[in-house]
Amino acid sequence: MALRNEMTFQTAAPIDKVWAFLSDPCQVATCVPGAQMTEKVDDMTYRGSISVKVGPAVTDYDGEAQIVRLDGQRYEMEILGKGRDVRGKGSASMRMTAKLRTLPTGATEVAGVSEVNVVGILAQMGSRVMSEVSNIMLEQFTRNFQEKLQQDFTSAATFSSVPAAVPASPAKPIGGLSLAAKVFWTTIVGLFGRKSKS
Repeated sequence: MALRNEMTFQTAAPIDKVWAFLSDPCQVATCVPGAQMTEKVDDMTYRGSISVKVGPAVTDYDGEAQIVRLDGQRYEMEILGKGRDVRGKGSASMRMTAKLRTLPTGATEVAGVSEVNVVGILAQMGSRVMSEVSNIMLEQFTRNFQEKLQQDFTSAATFSSVPAAVPASPAKPIGGLSLAAKVFWTTIVGLFGRKSKS
C-alpha cells in the first residue's frame, strides 16, 4: 500500500537553527512518535526502530535511514528509509524530501513530501485507516518539532553527533486506543460528510 503525504508548517525559529535540527536525524527521531535512533553507521546512514500501535495491532519495525541529498545552500534534503517488521509480517519503505525557506516575517517555512509503501499487517487495515494514521503521525511530528525548536539550543552539545552505538530507551508507540478512536471518528465524519454532499 502506497501513501503520499505533504506537509507545510511555519516556525518562528530562524532558518539556520531549523536546518541544523532538521539535518540531524538523531534530533528528528525524537519528534517521530514511537521512533528511536539506535546506531550511527556513518555520517549519512543511521539505524533505528519505530513502533506503531492502532487499536489491538502493534507493529514494530527495525530499519535504516540514509541521507541521499543534503544541500545546506538551498536548504533541501532527501532521505530514504526502509524497515522490516521484527515479527517478519511485513515491511515498509519511505522517501522524504524537505525544503526550508525564510518568510518575509523572518519565520521559517518547512515544506515536506513523504512517500511511504507498507506491506503486511498495517496494509491490511485499508488505505482509509492508514491515511488517517499517517496524517495523525504527521500532526504529532509537527507539534513535537515546533516544541523542540522553541527550547533553548544555546548548548553546542545539543547538535553534537551521536556515538556509534546509542543506548536504546523504550520508545512510546503512537497512539494506541486514543489513536484508534480518532481514526474511527475521522472516518465516520468523512463518510457522513460525503453523503450529505451527494
